Amino acid sequence: MEEQDKIPTSKVQRASRFFKTGVKVGGNYMANAAKAVVGKSDAEELHRKNAEEVFALLSQLKGSALKVAQMMSVDTGLLPKEYVEKFAQAQNNAMSLSGPLIVNTFQKYFDKKPTELYDKFDTKAKFAASIGQVHEAYKDGKKLAVKIQYPGVADAIHSDIQMVKPLAARLIGVPTKFLDYYAEEFEARLIEECDYYLELRNGTEAKIACATIENLIIPEYFAALSNAKVLTMEWIDAMSLQEYIHTETDQEKKNQVGQTLVNFIFHQIHHQKRFHADPHPGNFLVTKNNELVVLDFGCMKTIPADFYKNYFSIADEKIQANPEKLEQLLMQLDVIRPEDTAEERALFYQVAKDAIEIITAPLKSESFYFGDENYTKNLNDKGEQMAKNKELRKPNALRGSRDAIFLHRTFFGMYGILYQLNATVKMDRHFLDNLI
Repeated sequence: MEEQDKIPTSKVQRASRFFKTGVKVGGNYMANAAKAVVGKSDAEELHRKNAEEVFALLSQLKGSALKVAQMMSVDTGLLPKEYVEKFAQAQNNAMSLSGPLIVNTFQKYFDKKPTELYDKFDTKAKFAASIGQVHEAYKDGKKLAVKIQYPGVADAIHSDIQMVKPLAARLIGVPTKFLDYYAEEFEARLIEECDYYLELRNGTEAKIACATIENLIIPEYFAALSNAKVLTMEWIDAMSLQEYIHTETDQEKKNQVGQTLVNFIFHQIHHQKRFHADPHPGNFLVTKNNELVVLDFGCMKTIPADFYKNYFSIADEKIQANPEKLEQLLMQLDVIRPEDTAEERALFYQVAKDAIEIITAPLKSESFYFGDENYTKNLNDKGEQMAKNKELRKPNALRGSRDAIFLHRTFFGMYGILYQLNATVKMDRHFLDNLI
C-alpha cells in the first residue's frame, strides 16, 4: 500500500489542490472537445483521465473530500462507470499515512505512543479509507484493530464540502446549486462520523440489538483503548466482501451472506429506527464460516416516526394502486408541493410512482433474485431517464425529505451488493402490518 508523509490541512493548501485538479479536469474536457471537431473524441478515455485526476486529489486530502468518492462509488447511475470503478478504491484501499506520521498523530490524540498502550502495534496500515486507517495491534493476547483518524479531517469538513461541490456537480452534470440541499445532510452525518466516541457507542449498541441475527458478527469495542480520534475493536479474521464476491463459487453461501445483509439492514430500519447508513462493500467482511461481519458504525441515521410511516407506506401495493392516497403521501414527503402547477404535479407524481414501483419490486414476492439482468437493466434505465430529464435538473426539482437521502443510499448500496452476490433472498414484509 502506497504511503503518504503528510496531509494538507489548511484551507489554503486544500483549496490550492482543488484548483489545480479543476484546471486539469477542465483541460481534459477542452482537449476532448477539440478532438470531437475532427471526429476523434473518446468519452471513455476522458472519463478515465478525469477519474484518475480526481481520485488522486481526494486520496491526498482524505476526510470529507475522499468520502465523496466513496459515496459516489455506490453505483446509482450518477457517474460514468470509469468513475465508479476508480472511486471504489476509496472503500478500503486509499493511500495510507506513513509510520512516523502515525506515531505523531497517535501521541497528539492519546498523549502516548502506540507501544505504551499496546503490547504490539504495527505502524504499517492494513487498511486505509476516507476518515481513518486501520492498524493491527495486540493487547493481553488479544488481536485488535486500531482505527486512527487522519489529522485535520473534522476541522476541514465544511470547507471541503464547499470546495468539492463544484467539482462533483461538473462530473454529475448538474448545477452546483443542485447539490446544496444534499450537502447539508451529508455534512451533518460526516461530523458525527468523525466522533469515534459516538461510533464506539453506536457499534456497542448495534452489537447488542442485533445479537439474535443469525450469521452476523459485529466486533467488540474497547472503550479503555479508544477516544475521540482513536478507536480500538477486536480483530476479526475474514476476507473483504469484495474478495468474497469474486472468489466464492458456492451460490448457496452467497445467498446466505445476502440474506444476512438484508436481515441486518431491515432489523435496524424497522425495529431500531436507526440504521447503518454506509453500506458499501468496504464496510463488510466474510469469515471462513460464511458469517457477515459489519464494520464502521460512524455513519448512522435515525428515522423520525412520522417520516418512517409515510416513507414505508408507499411500499404497499394498495397505496400504489390508489392515486389519491399515493399523491397525499408524496405531498407529506415533500415530493409534491401545494404550490406546484398542474404540469409539475403530474411530472413529479409520475416520476415518483415509476421509481417506487421498480424499487419496491423485491418486496412483492416471497423471494427475489437480485441477479436478474432484466430487473437491473430496468433499474439502471430508469436512473438514466431521470438523469437526462431536463425538468429534473431545475432548482425546483430538488424534492423529498432530507431524512430520505441516506435511506435511499442504503437501499441502493444493499441492492448493489445483492446484485454482485447474484443473491436470491427473502424480503420480510411484516413491517407493513404496522403502517396501514
